Amino acid sequence: MSKGYIIYGEVFLHHKPRYYHPERPERLELAINGLKKFGVLENYEVVEPEKGGIGLALKIHDESYVKLVERLSRGYGWIDGDTYVSPGTLEAALHGLGAAGQSIRLAEKTGRPVFVLVRPPGHHAGRNLLAMGAPSNGFCIFNNVALAGALLLERGYPRIAILDFDLHYGNGTQDIFYRDPRVLHVDIHQDPLTIYPGTGFPEQAGEGEAYGTKINILIPPGSGDDIYMEALNRALEFIADFNPEAILISAGFDAYRGDGLAATMKAGSKFYHGTAERVIQKLKPKILISFLEGGYTAGLERGLPAFAAGLIGNEDPVNDHLEISSEYRWSEFRENIK
Repeated sequence: MSKGYIIYGEVFLHHKPRYYHPERPERLELAINGLKKFGVLENYEVVEPEKGGIGLALKIHDESYVKLVERLSRGYGWIDGDTYVSPGTLEAALHGLGAAGQSIRLAEKTGRPVFVLVRPPGHHAGRNLLAMGAPSNGFCIFNNVALAGALLLERGYPRIAILDFDLHYGNGTQDIFYRDPRVLHVDIHQDPLTIYPGTGFPEQAGEGEAYGTKINILIPPGSGDDIYMEALNRALEFIADFNPEAILISAGFDAYRGDGLAATMKAGSKFYHGTAERVIQKLKPKILISFLEGGYTAGLERGLPAFAAGLIGNEDPVNDHLEISSEYRWSEFRENIK
């Protein structure tokens, strides 16, 4: 019997650029190959994604933005300078939204962790074209994790926590729930003074009754597993205090050493495996669903299998060495979290 579920289908490969782009179908091929290589995939049941309707996108995005995606997806084009669309984009994105609802039903029925191995990614996509002062949509089309959060709220879950450990700030997710006190959004990301999208500071903490439920934990460039694990400790404390009925994870692997467009971070399998392991052991969520965000090379081949193994209680199959940060990086981290 499988220990968890992966929602994946070749339809997610249909979103593809006309020319080279880092967010490309080969990302999922690297992910699948890594899961097979480290013997993780055999512990998961792979389920084909269901197709969602446009109405799902309208639950989290403004109609003007959804219509823009529909129109541009008739051919090859660009939403902005970073984010392309192709004839297969809308179909892939709608299956991503369908998988969000499907993942909830699977998790509720079985109590097992669900990993949605989806692209295009979503956490930079806000209600409208740009979110929280970002200069672009950052490769994202529809916000899969935010839809899962919205659907859980509709189903009567009173408190939802979203943990985002992608290299970059999940500005779209935070934008969508910025005024909603029922959603705790804890985002661990590289110092936005040094990387896209340039926002995601601690003072961006929500508005109105939601103030204090949006938490940004900044990581200095060049940090290793130790700093990332300390950031995780803090994130888990916030989530435990919030006492959510369901936990969603925006799982990006571009902070893995040697990965990413900038490749400035030095997190390894110890962090990714430890994150999954500690979420389960410390928080004991009844509903735990993860969605793929970033990760482009080594992070998908090694970081993702380590995380997926941790989700189902297996040992770290990658077993990277523990990367220790310099005291200079620690001093930057301490300054960021004052």
